Amino acid sequence: MAAWFTVYCSRSVEHVTVAEIQSEINGWDFHTAAEMYGIDSDEVVDQALASLKLDRDDGTDGVRFRLTYGQPGFRPILIHIWSDPERIEEEREEAEERLARVHGDGKEVILSHLGRIVEVVALELGLGQLEDMGVVLAGMVSEYLARVGDGLILDPYNGWWAIENDCPVQLARAE
Repeated sequence: MAAWFTVYCSRSVEHVTVAEIQSEINGWDFHTAAEMYGIDSDEVVDQALASLKLDRDDGTDGVRFRLTYGQPGFRPILIHIWSDPERIEEEREEAEERLARVHGDGKEVILSHLGRIVEVVALELGLGQLEDMGVVLAGMVSEYLARVGDGLILDPYNGWWAIENDCPVQLARAE
């Protein structure tokens, strides 16, 4: 079973390269970010970072990048980029259905944004990765791609986020 960070982009991120994402990753404070996700062990963070690797992937279903970390054999985080109009419409409809269960002042902002999306980026994790550095890595990469693609993020916990002044701001959350 999978968990997802989904970025609904109003600008394309198709041009983003491994080198650009890696450059961003190199500047991040993973120890502080991990604490925000409830990971307080420097050892856990350091182990994930020691083996962190981002690769281009021309796989099926729009997989463009593969982010690996941790011990060999751990499930990678797959980063899909979808720009096919039919797929975009399908993702928009699904997002609108999920939005019906959401509460918060940002609901209208989200609906308006969904009407402008040109691409959807989906970071696919295993459920177990919500308990380790996978959630931190996927969250931070989704924030970067949201900045590049003028996107809104739907996190695995049904929270909707915008990036304002390089900081995530929650717009709404399902209850």
